[in-house]
Amino acid sequence: MIYYHEFLIDLPRYAELGKENDFPDIDCCPICRAKNRLQRHGFYERNALEEEMTYRIPICRLLCPDCGKTVSILPTFLLPYFQYTMACIIRILLTYWMTSSLFVARQLRRFYEKRVYGKQTEIELFFREEGEQILLPSAGKEKAIKMLQMIQALGKATFVRRWWRHRVNSFMAASLYHGSRVAKTE
Repeated sequence: MIYYHEFLIDLPRYAELGKENDFPDIDCCPICRAKNRLQRHGFYERNALEEEMTYRIPICRLLCPDCGKTVSILPTFLLPYFQYTMACIIRILLTYWMTSSLFVARQLRRFYEKRVYGKQTEIELFFREEGEQILLPSAGKEKAIKMLQMIQALGKATFVRRWWRHRVNSFMAASLYHGSRVAKTE
């Protein structure tokens, strides 16, 4: 399971500190809800990319002594299963949509674009649940631009934590039924 934590530092500083980052102590298991301090269970490394810079960063793992499950402490600038940071993904899309400039492969940009288009309804619902009175274009690129700008205005770390708390998947995860075919029943 993933536990998001705001480290209040940027990616280069997080990478520089490595295992010396100020990792939080968690006193309640987010899986089984046992009131017991989770124990350090080592680290794993993952890539974090910001445009041309690649960082190899440690992710702290914790173990629940009651249920035996592990929890990974993920910095809020990262998304699960994505190497590019959330800020970079948003910058890639907004730059392309607003200026047609491309600083990544078109296939990668298109992959991110499809994910955001597939999440438009969920993102709109998220902002409405947060109490935002918003008037958005009906669909397409204009709607996606407005939503990404709203995420930036809210603060990417705040958005990621709130999204994770209210949704069953990551912000950029594929939609459950996106691209799948439903078999006809007779």
